[in-house]
Amino acid sequence: MPSLSEDEGMILFLMDLVRIDTNASERRNYWEIVKLIRDRAESIGMRTHIQVFRDERGDLPNLIAWKDLGAEKNLLLLSHYDVVPAKGPWRINGMEFDPFDPRRVDGRIYGRGAADDKSAIALSLSACQIVMEGGEAEYNPIVAVVGDEEVGGTGVTALADGGLDEAGIRPDAVVVIDAAPDFVGIGASGVIHGDIIVRGRGGHAGRPFSSLNPINMAIKLADELLTGFSQIHAMKLSKIPSPPDSPVPKLWGRFSITKVEAGTQHNVIPSEATIGFDIRFIPDEDKEEVIERFKAALSAASCKIGADVELKIKDTANPGWMTDPDNDFVRDVLASYEKHFGSRAIAGSLGGNDGFVFARKGIPTVSLGTIEIESNAHGELENVREDIILKMRDTIVDLLT
Repeated sequence: MPSLSEDEGMILFLMDLVRIDTNASERRNYWEIVKLIRDRAESIGMRTHIQVFRDERGDLPNLIAWKDLGAEKNLLLLSHYDVVPAKGPWRINGMEFDPFDPRRVDGRIYGRGAADDKSAIALSLSACQIVMEGGEAEYNPIVAVVGDEEVGGTGVTALADGGLDEAGIRPDAVVVIDAAPDFVGIGASGVIHGDIIVRGRGGHAGRPFSSLNPINMAIKLADELLTGFSQIHAMKLSKIPSPPDSPVPKLWGRFSITKVEAGTQHNVIPSEATIGFDIRFIPDEDKEEVIERFKAALSAASCKIGADVELKIKDTANPGWMTDPDNDFVRDVLASYEKHFGSRAIAGSLGGNDGFVFARKGIPTVSLGTIEIESNAHGELENVREDIILKMRDTIVDLLT
């Protein structure tokens, strides 16, 4: 077992990662955190390569670190360094703190990204260090840490399409460390985002009879979709189980209204209202078929209430994924997981994750992670349990060796 100082070093490195605000919406401090991870990987004896992907938003660096231990197969440990935005101060036990100034309280690390997904970075490198010190391994370890996971998957797509080739390495199996700790993930939901623009006729709020209020129609439209499309979509069930304590035993389709935007003044009826939505679909389904089914439902609903609408689908690049539960790699992961978590539970993730890129290429892929419901990922007081980080790190060590 690793010494207390090694465990403490992993936790302290996690806190250093959390201190860097890597807001995905702005690609904030991407280079700073990639260089920090690179320096850490090189300090434990790993080779590194920084892939730079450039698009209209600027540079997106991915960090790849690896070590040849003479094994016949390579295992990729995949995580991401970007986070969703956070506003402070956060408050716990009467203490105020900034989301990017982490706190250790009662065995948990609090801070934006502590669970999603910077604990994965810290435990991956710690696992590699332990395995490298042992000298023998079943797999040569590869650690890849990408950006833009929270805004559609640009980083992992670039990694799979070119970054690993630049480094001259190829994975034989993949563990996406960006999930819950209470099951081994053998799939994940696909994701579709979009906006519905509802057009009306603006005017003075004192004369609503001379206007056509798009907000009123947007409310009716949302109700039609939530009682129509949403209910039908929820009847689509996957072959793979849902996570423990889910309301449905098999992974199922979900639809949510997530944004409503309209108006600028209280006394003005606007001419447009926008509804934002999120569709999660089972990996057994084709993404384009889901989009066409939603378009048909939207058309029927808008005709019913007489609304003038425009649909804008935002490309999230994530079609979902599945790995055969009888695959030998899945069995190996379950064996290692059972040693440290006492369970052989498998499930599909309710959220999307970056495993889709490799699973769709035919590479055996699973997901593990430290993100509990209590972790409140993406929310205020995001946190991760220190003992879960240690158990997950030791699971990866066991798998690698």
